[in-house]
Amino acid sequence: MTRRSTVLLLAPALVLAACGPGGNPFASFETRCGKLALSRFEVVAVPLTFERDDTQPIAALTVKSGSTIARHSAIGLTTAVFGQSTDIELHSVDDRRGARACGTPRVRVELSMQPVMVYVARELVEAPCQHEITLSHEMKHVEVFREVLDEAAQDLERELPESIGTELRRATSPDELQQRLIVAIRDYLAQFMQARQRLLDERQAKVDSPEEYARVSTACARSAANLIPAASATP
Repeated sequence: MTRRSTVLLLAPALVLAACGPGGNPFASFETRCGKLALSRFEVVAVPLTFERDDTQPIAALTVKSGSTIARHSAIGLTTAVFGQSTDIELHSVDDRRGARACGTPRVRVELSMQPVMVYVARELVEAPCQHEITLSHEMKHVEVFREVLDEAAQDLERELPESIGTELRRATSPDELQQRLIVAIRDYLAQFMQARQRLLDERQAKVDSPEEYARVSTACARSAANLIPAASATP
């Protein structure tokens, strides 16, 4: 019937190290640390949009789905890339004589499901009923992508400050401070995205229930099964 392919994309963090504003450079180290801006975390979800493509034959969609015609024929397919990009800005001051540094981060994480492509096999152009039924099924997959994206953004906005910490960060140097921050955020986001990918796969699998398969296969007088043999030979 249909398959979706989802790809987990982890974009590297962009780190901008900055000094201050720490106030008077002649003030004590602790005084300058106390004047740093508070830690800030921002999470945004790129609004999900999708494109349509009705030009691909069943054979091509089957290959794109990762299946084979002998085992599975895809008359519809929805693909998406689930990923994130992260910008980190670190405000810090240091005391080189005392081999110490303190800092606070500003972190912005952007989650997206782009690009989303919705395919309906070109053979279905001559079968309007089956085309519409197949498209309605693929739109259910689009909605799952949108729901998981919105939920992930809400959860990450709540959990990221708790996991990384909003307190003043300390290390022996700005470089060490920066490296620790990068590693902490990278590792946390990797785990978060992997967990959301599993949830996404589970939600999408539920869309392809036996009941839904029966609905798509039998809703029209000219069933999907009648289209597949002729389409199998399509290059």
